[in-house]
Amino acid sequence: MLRRFLKIVIDYGICVYMILILAVMPLYNREGFYTPNAYSHIGTDKSYFFNMVTVNMGKVLIPAAAVYLAVLLICERRRFWEKLRRNMTWTDLFAAGYGLALVLSFLLSEYRSDALWGANGWYMGFWPQMFLVLVYFFIAKLWKPRVWMFYLMLGVSAVVFLLGYLNRMKIDPLGMTTDNASFISTIGNINWYCGYVVSVFFAGAVLLWRCGREKPWAKVLLMLYVAVGYGTLLTQGSDSGMLTLAVMALVLFVLSAPDRDRMIMFWEEMLLLGEVSLVTYAIMRSGIVENNYNDGLGYFLVTGWRPFLLMGVSLVVLLLFYRNREHGNYPQKEICLFARGIAVAAVCAVLLLAVMIAVNTVRPGSLGPLSKYSLFTFSKDWGSARGGTWSAGWLCFAEQDLLHKLVGTGPDTMPAYMYRDGSERLLTLVREKFGSQTLSNAHNEWLTVLVNTGILGLTAFAGMMVSAIRKFLTAGRKNTLVCACGFCMLAYSVNNIFSFQQAMNVATIFVIFGMGGAFLQKSAAEEAAAEEAPRQETPSAES
Repeated sequence: MLRRFLKIVIDYGICVYMILILAVMPLYNREGFYTPNAYSHIGTDKSYFFNMVTVNMGKVLIPAAAVYLAVLLICERRRFWEKLRRNMTWTDLFAAGYGLALVLSFLLSEYRSDALWGANGWYMGFWPQMFLVLVYFFIAKLWKPRVWMFYLMLGVSAVVFLLGYLNRMKIDPLGMTTDNASFISTIGNINWYCGYVVSVFFAGAVLLWRCGREKPWAKVLLMLYVAVGYGTLLTQGSDSGMLTLAVMALVLFVLSAPDRDRMIMFWEEMLLLGEVSLVTYAIMRSGIVENNYNDGLGYFLVTGWRPFLLMGVSLVVLLLFYRNREHGNYPQKEICLFARGIAVAAVCAVLLLAVMIAVNTVRPGSLGPLSKYSLFTFSKDWGSARGGTWSAGWLCFAEQDLLHKLVGTGPDTMPAYMYRDGSERLLTLVREKFGSQTLSNAHNEWLTVLVNTGILGLTAFAGMMVSAIRKFLTAGRKNTLVCACGFCMLAYSVNNIFSFQQAMNVATIFVIFGMGGAFLQKSAAEEAAAEEAPRQETPSAES
């Protein structure tokens, strides 16, 4: 009786926590709406909300979980350890290893007061990072999966997306607009906003891709969601979001190749992207509204002839597949080979670009006419100053002794080290490029993790993320929701090659991470139960 009661308390407590993170946090703003200062502390407000909610829920959930596990161990000792061993995955081990790396990094840090909660304004220090690890384990192992939680997340994010799209047209239903166009929707800074968008949007894209034709009402709702998501991705202004969209489209294309119906759904989504691009182009050209952020790859796709080309190509290819379906002839082998060829070509193109940048940087002018383009010269200005942030991050790591190369400077202490003990070369680089602004991270998640938690922390973090993405996408062939979680985590990771952890995106993605683990565990349990169920004997016929 006690065990059942505790299990219910834990399960419902986790549900409350997930609702607060997925549905309340994206809209939370301490300053309130319809005020001129709405954006003044919104990033810090999100961090405060995450920490406050997690601490208070932890006061209930952690003791309840401890008692529940103790009771379970006492009552079912042998079965407990067997079940624990059977359910433990490499992802779990890497996540536990990341938690251990955080502890070591904090204890051996020379900036413990900074590391405890993290740098001002970011608050991604020891406790917030440990909270994230615990959030994963609680949701993945102790939460009873509920599909409606997914739809709640999509519903709230649709509101956030729509507000972001309207903001770009200088329409502000919440009265939060400032003269600074780098703030958008209810999230704040463009990078923060883009990080949130890519962390949730591709769940809806995958659900639409797997929707099929049996649920037309669901397909219509998902098409509206994806359309709004495309609209805000095209107009939000961060190039990392557009690069993420390109990578995710390529992955979706490759996964669609073996199945004709999936390939048709892929091209329907590409047609939808073209339609949204064309509608946005028409709105901007109409003169009725004005786009307040005319820059970036997204703006490139909604101007000139490009919206027409995108829609035209998608429509022609889609019509060809429709015709193919009518005749019942799908060249699966050829299309799979073509898709893999495109993927290999894309990887080779990225590697070639990296080599060209390295050669031209070491030997200026090596690329002839191409050398004049800033893209091919790595400097502190390269890639919207990513060259400067990456260089600063690498110097922070390179200047550490062997111990702190292994364990890092301490969770979220890159700025503490840089501005207090950094070399003159490092400080000169940062001051020349960023002036009086504080550089809080390397604008590359894994590089920042390397600086803060060292080689041990990065190894565990990378293993956790990569193993989860691989496992979710593999299992996603049978389970749509697990697949959706995998795509969210992949999109988050791709975006954060050029961006960073902050409360809004990392809290969301760790909840999704846990959801994927819970749905996967439920699916595995159902398959095991089906295999172990005794076969019913066929009754013998009476003579």
